[in-house]
Amino acid sequence: MTLLDDISAAAQELDLFLSPMQPHLAIVLGSGLSGILTKLEQQKSLPYEHLSGFPATGVKGHGGRIHVGTLFGTSVLIFNGRYHLYEGYDAWQVTAPVRLAAQVGCQRVLLTNAAGGIDALLSPGDFMLVTDHLNFTGANPLIGRSERQFSDLSQLYAQDFYTELRTQLAAAQIQLQRGILAWMSGPSYETPAEVNALESLGAAAVSMSTIPEAIIARRYGLEVAAVSLITNLAAGKNRQGLNHEDVLRLGSQSTRAFEQLLKKLFVLWLPSGSV
Repeated sequence: MTLLDDISAAAQELDLFLSPMQPHLAIVLGSGLSGILTKLEQQKSLPYEHLSGFPATGVKGHGGRIHVGTLFGTSVLIFNGRYHLYEGYDAWQVTAPVRLAAQVGCQRVLLTNAAGGIDALLSPGDFMLVTDHLNFTGANPLIGRSERQFSDLSQLYAQDFYTELRTQLAAAQIQLQRGILAWMSGPSYETPAEVNALESLGAAAVSMSTIPEAIIARRYGLEVAAVSLITNLAAGKNRQGLNHEDVLRLGSQSTRAFEQLLKKLFVLWLPSGSV
């Protein structure tokens, strides 16, 4: 069996694990954001590798477990960690969690990530609602797949709630900006020249994930929202070096702010009475 390719067996296994719960919202947690799991009620979890064809995660800060439970009154399926191109997976393989969410009946997905801030309005600790993306990896998860189709990505990311969400978060002294997210493959951080090029093309932040998952979510009919936690300024935007430990530290420090963001986002984005 090719890892993270055909997920039909894993979907059947996850269906059994979820029963009798049927979450309609899936959340993919980015680096350092797993602190939110302490607020998950009536939860149960299992390691990724307990599902057919799913390996353990290999990046620090990505716990590699699936959690199901109730978060701020909403039934959710949470993927604590993801797979990345820089680990040697292809663009189709890294989307396996989102494909799995679609297979078990989720209708919406919230994608989160740690990102480097490019726009001058962004500071470490801010959140950014993704409004669009730039894909500079040369990869698309649908290339070569029988599932491929000419998907319209012109309105990929949900954002109608942005103004009200930003206002509510500002009252709690939490900064929410919005902007275009660029996808670079990693694992090395971008060079200052690359960051300058991304900025000239309109990117507000840059990450090593999320975009292939958003493309696949659209392919399978899921509504998508994406939020970046700005954990550092991108290369050349300050004099400090970049390292993964700082990314994880900032993510941990932002747990309470992330909780507030999710509480308010659920009210504004999810259908009334959604459970």
